[in-house]
Amino acid sequence: MMEQETDGSVMNDIGIVQADLTLQEYTGHKPSVDYWLLGLFGVFFVLGLLAVLSSSYFLSYHTVGHGSYYITRHVFHMILAVITGAITYAIPVSVIRSVSPFVLLIVVLLLILVLLPGIGRSVNGATRWIHFLGINIQVSEIAKLGLIVYLSSYIQRKQYYIQESVRGVLTPLLVMGVLGSLVLLEPDFGGFFVILTIGIGMLFFAGLPWRVILTLMGVVGVLMLALVYMTPYRLARLTAFFDPWKNPFGDSYQLTQSLMAIGRGGVFGVGLGQGLQKQLYLPEAHTDFIYAILAEETGLLGSAFIIMCFMLLVGRLGYWVYKASKKGLCYEAMCLYGMMIWWSVSAMFSMSVNLGLVPTKGIALPFFSYGGSNLLVNAIAIGVLLRITREVGKV
Repeated sequence: MMEQETDGSVMNDIGIVQADLTLQEYTGHKPSVDYWLLGLFGVFFVLGLLAVLSSSYFLSYHTVGHGSYYITRHVFHMILAVITGAITYAIPVSVIRSVSPFVLLIVVLLLILVLLPGIGRSVNGATRWIHFLGINIQVSEIAKLGLIVYLSSYIQRKQYYIQESVRGVLTPLLVMGVLGSLVLLEPDFGGFFVILTIGIGMLFFAGLPWRVILTLMGVVGVLMLALVYMTPYRLARLTAFFDPWKNPFGDSYQLTQSLMAIGRGGVFGVGLGQGLQKQLYLPEAHTDFIYAILAEETGLLGSAFIIMCFMLLVGRLGYWVYKASKKGLCYEAMCLYGMMIWWSVSAMFSMSVNLGLVPTKGIALPFFSYGGSNLLVNAIAIGVLLRITREVGKV
């Protein structure tokens, strides 16, 4: 790839300026944060706190004898997440970009460690967690952020080859294949789906030809169908999805209870804290099915407000992706785009499962579902995101 020096930056044949952005380049400018995004994330965290408090109180009371167990841990996770996010925000984008290969290596090692007996922690037959400092870390969540950080760096360096040669896409496919395979062994079918979606989406934005994109989508579709038909419990979930009321107390139990919760909410809801399905009727009410509880207690208006907040997040991230792209900041644009795919797909899929629009599969609702991993990894991503928007806004 031919390159030429222009005013201290490097411009390649396809017009992408690869600039090493540091605070020293912002002489005379006062660094600032995107307060729209910061405020939106604040709304998410407050609503998530209320959602966990309401959805987990009954379960906590009947599990440990008092209703504050889960919400206390959630508050602890939230404080730790804010501190972690602030630390991440202080790291320049150039540093994040330079360490991206090491981040990927650490992610792969963690995915291998979680599969080893005695290290990985199993819940409901799935080994997805590593216990660290009192927190169960779900490694597949870290893998999503690690893929975004690494793939953004690779695309910045190899965008021309991705657009012009099949060889340019072999490395991303290998990375996606390794991460996806390790996540699938846990097993975490939902994490596998999100990782592949993030990777393919970022390659599409990088300019990968349509014929290659469609081929990849076809291969992934066939692979996922094969995995479903080869695994009895996944096949049972798929058949239950098409006729959930045929066996409402069997394979369709979670889905039917979720639908009853949403239907019971009506337009205005039954009131925060007054939901019925969280009282040990709906399994995983404070994690994978927290949206159903919110719909029951806040109704159509409340559940629609949550959807609107995620749409605002996507719109604001889209604005920054456009701004970074116009300024030729490839790495920054790809990172923002990857996070936009990650959060929007996860939110859409999680809510769709609760609504019975797609087969049941556990995917946490970002910023809302209970879990230390959900908060910590998202907080790190928020720190990276706000740092990127700060630097992009000063160019």
